[in-house]
Order: sequence, then structure tokens, then C-alpha cells
Amino acid sequence: MLVIGKSTGKQFLVLSVVAAIYVTAGFAIYSNVLLHGKFLFDDFEYVYGNPLIQSLSLFKDMTDPRHVGYLSFALNYAVHGNTPFGFHLVNLVIHIINSILVFSLTKIIYALLAAEKGSASEGDTTAMLAGLLFLVHPVATQSVSYVTQRFTSLSTLFYIAGVFFYLKARTQLEHTRGRAGTYALYIFSVAGTVLAMKTKEIAFTAPFVIGILEFLLFRNSVLSKRRFICLIPFAATLIIVPLSLFGPEWGLIGGGTGVDEITRRDKLYDLYERSAYEYLLTQFRVIVTYIRLLVLPVHQQVIYDFRVSHSLFEPKVILSFALLLLIAYSGLRLWRKEDPDKKASAGNKLASLGIMWFFIALSIESSVIPIKDIIFEHRTYLPSVGFFAASSVLLLRLLNKAGKGWSDRIKISVLAVIVIMPLSVSTYLRNEIWTDELKFWDDVVRKTGKAIGYNNRGNAYAKAGKYELAVEDLDKAISMFPKNISEMMAWENADFTPANMSKTYMNRGDILYFLGEIEKAQADFNRARQVMVMPLDEDKTLKMADDYSRRGAYSHAIEEYSKVLAWEPDNANALNDRGNSYSRSGKYREAIE
Repeated sequence: MLVIGKSTGKQFLVLSVVAAIYVTAGFAIYSNVLLHGKFLFDDFEYVYGNPLIQSLSLFKDMTDPRHVGYLSFALNYAVHGNTPFGFHLVNLVIHIINSILVFSLTKIIYALLAAEKGSASEGDTTAMLAGLLFLVHPVATQSVSYVTQRFTSLSTLFYIAGVFFYLKARTQLEHTRGRAGTYALYIFSVAGTVLAMKTKEIAFTAPFVIGILEFLLFRNSVLSKRRFICLIPFAATLIIVPLSLFGPEWGLIGGGTGVDEITRRDKLYDLYERSAYEYLLTQFRVIVTYIRLLVLPVHQQVIYDFRVSHSLFEPKVILSFALLLLIAYSGLRLWRKEDPDKKASAGNKLASLGIMWFFIALSIESSVIPIKDIIFEHRTYLPSVGFFAASSVLLLRLLNKAGKGWSDRIKISVLAVIVIMPLSVSTYLRNEIWTDELKFWDDVVRKTGKAIGYNNRGNAYAKAGKYELAVEDLDKAISMFPKNISEMMAWENADFTPANMSKTYMNRGDILYFLGEIEKAQADFNRARQVMVMPLDEDKTLKMADDYSRRGAYSHAIEEYSKVLAWEPDNANALNDRGNSYSRSGKYREAIE
């Protein structure tokens, strides 16, 4: 008992030191976005002004696929209102907790692989490095500094916690045959998996990861085949994501309202209307890009101009597929590779499991499930847990060869100078774009020249009162609009929905009207109506607008009323109700008009 007590005390001390380092580093490298961060990009749909998060009473119904994520935003709103600081603070805290979980998960897996029972220090260096890499890597900025991507970081928190608690519970079950604490850890694991799945759909893979780790890490279990009973609750959770997405279509559960329901329907549209084959071929190249970003994080982009592949025999597709096969094969070889040194063998197997984690965690967004947005950096967040665990093994191996006889403390110090510090500085600098809307869209325009960049930079110029520059950018965006339906359906033009194009014309029309160019403004308003080639459900749209208005979300209500008026400019009910919404939001001139 005395030995166990000392071991537990030492583990707690190590964890405390690690947590202190991670908290200090995390707040330092994200200090600029914490102090000056803004709502940007999709934040204006999912967070700022979203009526769904403005009342906690709306969360009695748990049918929404991302219920827990929206609930976290609602709690933020209840405390901080629409000020960015609170949202960025919570995102950063989640990221730091995730880094600590990466350390803890890597440490327990390493200990199980090395079979060093009761050893508190085994694998500490590898785990420490894995957590640090996860914390300071600049590719994580899109999951941390982009408020909306709390869906990704929070789901990752529950995902890692679920796996970690499962391994802790199973380790204890091997030795104690079940105590209250062991069962509590197991319940936490199941709860973490459920919460992860109700935060973002990427967590669908969690039961598979847990099942593989059970099979590989507890092969000599005292429970024999009975150990697989532990996996039954996790298998049951696999119904959560499909039910949340397809349940309303099947009549099993009710559908949501607002942006959450729009997001769900967009996912189903992509699934039914877009080519899974083309998406898979393209993802071979995308995954290689993700690996390149994790190895060498330069030329980061919020939005990529990534062309879709149509044939397996394209050179880039073949080369990318071959590289991914080589990496997967190397992972299998590492698992089978035995070494007289137990630590080396444990390192090989940890790297193998890291590679496995990377590919499994990516499989929801980078396989055969088509998504209109081909590539986003935040999709590397959960997979990077495995990547950094494997990378830590490789880096320490290289360091062991370069500096034989060095202590773990010296190794960490060397890695801090040549790896951790450069990554930290890159992260701090990358965060600058998240502190200013014009910087943000300047970065997009400069690196891609896509219409979405010009459109949103034009809107940012308009907010800043730079109307001539705004019109120039909106002119550029409109010049890129597809000329026919086949162009509109292309992957590369996924942003060119009738609603988005109509909104661009309306925005330019508003600016021209303000500048006194009434005829040009009216022409844009007419084009906005013509572009809306897809009919809308007038009754449902008006009902949604009325619902927004009752909740006090007047900007969203105005947007819905405007959709009806784009079709029917003389709809008296919509005009009256939009006028009331303008009045209640203090826009009296618009209300009078």
C-alpha cells in the first residue's frame, strides 16, 4: 500500500507539472486571439445572433445532431452575451484540457504496451512531447480560434476522455475485479462517448477505436473472452449519429429549426447528390495535404482552392494513394516489429496505434461520405492525436541517436528549442488573422482568390465604411458566379447557392443605394430575385421568421422575411412583419420604408 501511495503521489505531481506547463504555454501562444479575437466567418450563423443559443429553455429537446455543442454556446451566451472574449476563453480552455488528455492517454497506452505495471514515469517523456505538440501546433488554430469549431474541439475532448476512462477502468478491472471507482470510470467512458457523438458526427468512430484498443492491449486479459462484454454499451451508441441525421426523414424524431436544421439537411443533400467516388479520390490528395501541414505547417489557409479528382489514374491521385498505403503498411510493420528493449517495442507499437488512430479518426470526413467543402484544417484536430503520438516516438528516437546518454530533461529542453518554440511562434503569428475581419479575408483573397473571399472582404469593407472598396470586391465576386446550372453543380462552386448569390446582389444593392446610385441598386435587387431559381415554402419561411421575432432574434427574422419578399415584393404580411422587426431592432428608417 505504501508503494502504491508513493506511485500515485508521483503521478499526481507529474500531472500537475504538465498541466502547469500546458496552461502557461496555451495562454501565451493564444493571448492575442484571447484578448482581441473576433467573431468571423460562420460564427455569424452558428454563434453571433443565433437565436438557438439565446435561451437555455430551447435545449429540452435533444434531437439536434450537435445538441451538446450548441448547449455550450448557450451557456457562454448566458454568461457573456454576444461578446467574443468569453467564447474564445472557453475554446482555449477546451484546447488546453485536450492537450492534458493527450498526455494522459499517450502515457497509459505506453504503460500498457511496455507492461510496466505500477510505473509512474514510464512513457512520461513521450507523452509530454505528444501533448505539447498537440497544444502548440499552428494547424490547431482553426479548431481553437475559430469559435464555431468548438464543435470539433469539444467533441474531441469527450472522445479522448471516453477512450482514456475506458483504458483506466479496464486496467483496474484486470487487477481488482471491479470496485466502485472502476465502474465510475467505465460510466464516465460511456458518457464521454455519447456526449462526443452529440457534439459532432466525427465521434462516430470512438467505439471502433475503443474496440481495437481492447483487442490489442488486453489480449492476455484475466477476463478472457468475457472482456468483450465491456464493448456492448459502446456498440449501442453507434445508433446516435445516424438517428440524429436521418431520424427526422424517417419520422422517428422531430426536426430542428434554424441553422442546425439547415446544416442537417445540407449534409443529407451532399450524401444523396454528390459523388462518393470523386470525393474519395480527392481525399487521397487531401489527406496527404493534411500530413504535409502537420509535418511542415506553412501556407495555412482558412479556405483552399482544391480541385476535385475524377479518375483514379490521375498522377496526383495515384501518388497520394501509394504514399498513404506505404504509411498504413509501415504502421502494421511497426506493430509486428519486436525489439529486445521493452521500451523500444512499446514505442514501435505506440507509433503503430498512432497511425491507426489518425486514419480512423479521419474516416468520417475524408473517405466516401461526400461533403461539399473538400478540405478544412480543423478536420486534422482529432486525427492529430495519433499523429503526434507517433511523431513523439520518432523524434525521441532521432534524439536518442544524436545525444546518447542525455537525460529526459535535456531531451525535452533540446526539443523545446528546435521544435516546440518554432511551432509556438508560428501559432501566435497565425492567430493574428483571427483578430481582425479584414486581415482574415485579406488572407483568403491573397492565397486563393476565390469568390467567397472577395464577397466577405467586400462585406467587411462595407462594415468599416469603405464603400468603394466594398463595391470593387463584390463586383469581383459576382464576376465569378457560374453561368449555367452545370457550372453551379461543380464541387468547386459549392458556395454558389442561389441564396448566397442572391445575398451578394442584395448586399451590393444596399451599398449602391446608400451611395445614391438608385438605378444600379434596383437592378441588383431585381437580379437577387431572379437568381432565386429554387422555390421556397412561403408558409414555413414566414413561420420561422415569426418564431425568430418572438425570440428577439430580429436580424434572423428580417432575413427570413426578406426571402419571401425577394419572391413577392408586395406581400403585405411579410412587409408589415419585417417592418416591425426593423423597428424593434432600432432600424427605424428601414421600418418606415
